[in-house]
Order: sequence, then structure tokens, then C-alpha cells
Amino acid sequence: MRRSLGLLLSLVLLLALSGCLDQGEVVYNVYYVNQTAGAEAALAAEERTLPPGTDPVEGLLTLLLTQPQREDLSNVIPEVVTLRQWSLENGLLTVDFSGSYGILSGIDLTLADYCVVLTMTQLEEVEAVAITADGEPIFYRDHQQLTAADVWSGLSEEEGA
Repeated sequence: MRRSLGLLLSLVLLLALSGCLDQGEVVYNVYYVNQTAGAEAALAAEERTLPPGTDPVEGLLTLLLTQPQREDLSNVIPEVVTLRQWSLENGLLTVDFSGSYGILSGIDLTLADYCVVLTMTQLEEVEAVAITADGEPIFYRDHQQLTAADVWSGLSEEEGA
């Protein structure tokens, strides 16, 4: 009887500890521009953690606006860009950055959009991302919503060109 009680207590303790571990930091990939000479990919992920209790959307968007920790990566989003607001509805994450995001164009805009989309679509609830600047769509962009599949397809086309 004592042995089964000891096993039961051990099992309860293990379950309790595993529950505590699940509450810890979560590791995500945050995408940045790869600066490595001769690199095969334009973008590379850096593993970053969010502290317990941090909203994943808010936390990842904040990390996207910071400089990477690795020296071979850089952030294409200008340092003056700030997060104004975001909303998530039916799998579409709409991110509104400050107007400074709107100064990006060409490949810089494409890479910035791709970094945001790849980082944010890791979240199960995010299927697509729409990015605005000061609440307005960027009119010279040829797309207003992107999925991770769109990004990977776009990266394949650019690398094949």
C-alpha cells in the first residue's frame, strides 16, 4: 500500500512540475535580413524567447522592431518605426506601423514585409498578415495581405532570377 501511495505521489509531483515547465519562456523564430556574404537565403531566423505572460503577437511585433543579436543579421525595418496597433480577426493579423514604415520601397519593403509575415505566421492563430502605415495601406505595394506560402513562393522566385 505504501509503495502504491509513493508511486501516486511521485506521479502527481511529476505532473505538477511538467505543468510549471510549460509556463516558461517560449522560443520563436524572428526573421531578419541575412548579411552573410554568399548566403543562399536573403532571410534568416534568430531564435528569441518571450517571457511568461507576454502576449505572443505583441511580443513578436516588438522583437521585429529590435536589432538582432547575431552580427550576421540586420533589421531592414528602420529604427524610427513604431508599432501603433494590431488586430487579429478570423486568422488575419492587421499590423499598423508608424508612417515611417511607408518610406520603405522596392526590395527593402518586400524584405520587411517578408520578415513580419514569416515571424507572425508561426502563431497558430495567424494565417495571413496585412501591414499598414499610419492606418493606410501602402499604395505602391502589389499585395495587401500575405501568407507564409506567398513569402516562400516569392523568395523562391527571387532566388531563381
